[in-house]
Parts: sequence; structure tokens; C-alpha cells
Amino acid sequence: MRPSLKYWIFLLGMACAIFGDILASVLGSWLNLAQHEQLLLLGLREKIIPFPIIGGFVLFLVLGGMVSLLFRYYIIPIMKIAESTQLITLANPNHRVPEIGAQEVAHLARIINSSADAYQKLQQEVEDAIYNSRADLLEERNRFAVLMSELPIGVLACNLHGQILLYNKQAQALFQRSDNGRFTGRSTGNGLIGLGRSLFGVIPRTLITESIERLQLAVDAGESAPNMRFPLDLEDGRLLSISMAPVFSFHCEQHDECVECNRRRISGFVLTVSNKPSESDIKKADKQSGEENQPARDRLISSAAPRPVFYEFDLFNHRESHELGKESLRLLTYVAFDTETTGLEPSRGDEIIQLGAVRIVNGKIISGEIIDQLIDPKRSIPEASTAIHGITRGMVANQPTIEQLLPHFHSFADGAVLVAHNAAFDMRCLQIKESQAAVKFDNPVLDTLLLSTLIHPHQESHSLDEIAARLSLTNIGRHTALGDAIVTAEVLLKMIPLLEAKGIITLNDAILASKRSPYARINY
Repeated sequence: MRPSLKYWIFLLGMACAIFGDILASVLGSWLNLAQHEQLLLLGLREKIIPFPIIGGFVLFLVLGGMVSLLFRYYIIPIMKIAESTQLITLANPNHRVPEIGAQEVAHLARIINSSADAYQKLQQEVEDAIYNSRADLLEERNRFAVLMSELPIGVLACNLHGQILLYNKQAQALFQRSDNGRFTGRSTGNGLIGLGRSLFGVIPRTLITESIERLQLAVDAGESAPNMRFPLDLEDGRLLSISMAPVFSFHCEQHDECVECNRRRISGFVLTVSNKPSESDIKKADKQSGEENQPARDRLISSAAPRPVFYEFDLFNHRESHELGKESLRLLTYVAFDTETTGLEPSRGDEIIQLGAVRIVNGKIISGEIIDQLIDPKRSIPEASTAIHGITRGMVANQPTIEQLLPHFHSFADGAVLVAHNAAFDMRCLQIKESQAAVKFDNPVLDTLLLSTLIHPHQESHSLDEIAARLSLTNIGRHTALGDAIVTAEVLLKMIPLLEAKGIITLNDAILASKRSPYARINY
């Protein structure tokens, strides 16, 4: 319950108590009087009645004033201090409690801040020790990333549910959309693969499940290194050659390691992908090549320069959730996004002129999977809007239209929870264009504005800037779509432990709680 509501309820209760007591006293005295005494008092009522009423009002004003001072200097400051203390312990060790309210309350704030200084110092020492102990592991991971990036073929790793948990840039290039050339922004969201995304959007589910079954039969038959090979026809006419190998789990119900019972259970698989050239391509390459010792088929596979590798191996242990609403907020995949527009009234013709988005997988922002695209609104951009986001009509000329971009954003967000700040506005902008783009955004949606009012109901502001400041986050690209999307993603990750502290654990919990926010009634 909000402090202001508590305050008015308290005042109403006090007024009822004061005037109810006066009324009960007068009524009790009246009933104990004889008839002639009652007649006497009735003649004196104009001289007697005003004084209890005036006394009641004076008493109410005095006590009300004391209650107001109590709320202003004690109750509300203590609530704000409680929120700030929780913020320090769960999300932002750099935050400090404001020294507000009465002298005693401000003294309490100083004591908490002193404890926070000691806590932060201890936490930093622990983090330094952990980092030093993991230095060897980090070095091994870097070596692994370099090795994977040097491979001339595409590599993907998936768990049994088809979630992609590793891919290199070569695989990303092979599964790139054929119409990607029309997008000019700094985007990697127009491809067909990404961390946490389903492989079944690229390769038919039946083909994968049948291959896994055959691999398991080969393992049960005693093969030490089974492998499956099959071609894959893409929609743009390209033919890919795919090799599939199993990844084993060394745990079972009976033992810590299945080696003890000579069992090997498949927990995932690795795909190696390359272009499969036609025979005419091979013959042409044989004639043109002067390298006698290199097979023509290998030369047709382009050898890319070292590129980043994206991986999140914790997804090996991720269980497929058929009821997304019951999934923990920590385990969900999110797409944080933001739009810049020609104005604030999408229902009256204002258009999207920039869209930015970033994926969050397993509690980590995947900086290599983004969308950052200017959009041609096919209309003028008011100077008042340009003054905010800096986008001019010349900058968006010849850029893709929103109808061209939305299908790619829809694919980018497939299976994810959409996250935005003041999401009602951004979602309205998207929904207006759904029919034209032939897509429908039925993803669950979380709004960091509404979540902030749940976490910090006693704070005066819930703007993205104020929330970021409370969490010690810096938004370098403020009022750019990608910059705001990234800081929204950072805000969400900081909010999750604060939400859990209030009993908001699952997606359903967050959605239901958000509906209670006073900002939930805003429409565009």
C-alpha cells in the first residue's frame, strides 16, 4: 500500500474516532436525562452544540498535524531507507542511503552507509579472489574461442531441446537471411540463429530428432564416436552439408558419473556446417586452381578471418518449459528493445524511425546479437522530435520501412519475453503495424517502468534515467534506440533479485504484480 494512501486512511480513521466519540458521548448523556432536562437542553442547543464540534475539529487538526509530521519525518523516510538498503544488498553495492527525515532517522542512514562501505569492501575482496581463482579457466575459454573462430566451417552446439548454446561467425554467415542486404544498421539480428534461439526454426525438428535417435542406437551398439551426415536445402536455394555428433552427459540417477555403470546418455549435439557445392562448381574450381595438393571441394569453402564465438554452456542444463509463465525470471530469454518515433501519438500517425534491440540469455546480455536500424517513416520528422533523438529526415531516407523490418524483429524475438521501458508505448507502435508486416507479437511483455514501481513504490521518479542512476548504470546512448534498449536490459537484470525479495519469482508473478502498478492504466 502506498504511503499516501496509508496517510489518508489513518486521518479518516482518526476523524471517525474523534467525532464518533463526541457523538456517542452526547447521545449517551441525552438518553440519561429526564424529559424536562431534555427539553431544557433543547432550548440551549445553539449555545452548547458548537463547542464540542469546534473542540473536535481543533483536536483533529492538532492530531492530524502531528500525524503529518510523523509521516514526513519518520515513516516515509524509513520506507525510503528500507528500499535503499535492499538496493545496496541485492543490486547496487555503490548505492548509499539518503540522509533524510528526522535527526534520529538520518543518524540511522549514516550507520547503514557505514555498514555499506564495509560490505562493499568485503565484496570487492571476495570478487577479486574469485577472479584470480578463475584466471586459468578464463584463459582456457579464450583459447577455446580463438580455436573455434579459426575453423573454416560453421559450428553450432545445442541441447536436446534444440536451444542453440554455441555458434561461431562462420555458422552465422551460412545461416544469414538472403535479404539481409537491405538493412544498413549495425545489426546482427537478421540471421536465423542466436544464443537461446531454437534450431528448429532453421532445421526441421523431425530431422534432428530422427538423427538423435540414430546416434543413440549407435552409442548403445558400442560405437565410440558416432556421426550423422545430411544435406539441408535453404529457402534461398543454397545447399548446406551438415555433420552431427553427440555430446554426452556423465551423470545418471544411480551414480555421480555414468562411467561407473558404462552408460552414455546424449545431452546435446554439435553440428558442423559448410556450403555444399554442386559438381559443376567443383569441376570449375579444379580447372581454375593451380594448387594440386588441395581438394577442390575444400577450396570452395571460404576460410574466414578470426571472428568472435558466442557461447553459453549453462544452457546444456536448461529444461524446456511448456508453461513459460511458471519459469523463473532468472532462466528466461529476453529481448530488450526500444523505438524512436516521429512523436508520441502512434494512434494518430506517428511512426517508428529507429528500432534497437538486444538479447538476454541465461542472465547475460549478448552484445553480439543486436538490432540497430534506422527506418524510413515515409513522412516528415518534426523538429521537436529531432531535438530529442537527433534523427533527421535525411538520415532515414532510403532506409528500410517498418513493414520490411518487423518480420526480422519478430524472428529475432521468437520465444523470448519482450522488455521495454514504458512498454505500452513501444508495443502500441508495433501493434499498429502488425497487419501491414503480416506478423503478430504475442510474446509476453515486461515493463521496467511498472517493475520499478513495485520495487521502489516510495521513490518519486521512475524514469529510465532515474532508475539507471539508482542502480549505478550509465546510459551512454540515451535517446538512441539501441542505447536505451541496452540500459533497459541492464536495469532488468539488476531488478530480478529485488523482485525475488518481494516474492516475485516467475514470469506470471511479474505480470500479475505489474497490473497493480498505478502506471498500468496508461494507454496510447
